[in-house]
Amino acid sequence: MKRMAIELFSSARLLLPTRRFRWQLLLLVLIAAAIPVTELLVAKLFTDLVIDGANRSLLELGFSVSIFAALFIATRIANYIQKTYRVKFFDRAFGADTRERSSQKESWEWAMALELVNVFSFITQLIVISGFFFALSPAFAGINLLLVIIVLEVFGRLFRKQQIIQRGYVEAKRNKEAVAPAERLGSRIQTAEFGTLLASFLVVALMGVLIWLSIAGVISLSNTIVFFLGLRLLNTTFSSVSSSLMRFARAKANSF
Repeated sequence: MKRMAIELFSSARLLLPTRRFRWQLLLLVLIAAAIPVTELLVAKLFTDLVIDGANRSLLELGFSVSIFAALFIATRIANYIQKTYRVKFFDRAFGADTRERSSQKESWEWAMALELVNVFSFITQLIVISGFFFALSPAFAGINLLLVIIVLEVFGRLFRKQQIIQRGYVEAKRNKEAVAPAERLGSRIQTAEFGTLLASFLVVALMGVLIWLSIAGVISLSNTIVFFLGLRLLNTTFSSVSSSLMRFARAKANSF
């Protein structure tokens, strides 16, 4: 995981040589990270309304529904802004770069840059979601945090292995050696899916722990539902991290 972090941050410095653009990248990542936590907060409000709505006054219900609607709309708007603005962001960043590069290299750098934002955003989302869990149940959140660390460590090792493989393909191309497209694509996809599959097994195991804690009365019903939705979100994010990391490895091997 440490080597993966070093590789990601060093790549960010290569792509964004000025501090101004690095701060803007951080802002993009933070916006992306805030989206899933807001969605979980929306889920929390929704479950509380469904479970305890009959015991609330009309004023309280109206206020809660208004907050629920506002947060839901805000997440969709933030997601739209983050995904569309990053193209303009990298267009300005690359335009300010004085390095000379071919159109092919520039194309790979674009792919690398977009995947870099994805990886940073997804990993930050994992951290922020784990932090949100602590507000609901520190005991379960601690187990979840351990799972996130284990998965990221595995992803780091798979990423390092895929980097070596992709660099081998680049060297083979330079030496005019034939490499079947199925081999190039298959290696990346298989590694990404293996990481996703392993993470899914661990998430399912954690869901079993959640059910046990809920039955034992350690976690309330509304929080159990939010945790379940959060774990599904974590599973989807793990899959996105795994796929983006392997695509980033391929783009990095062809870029620098």
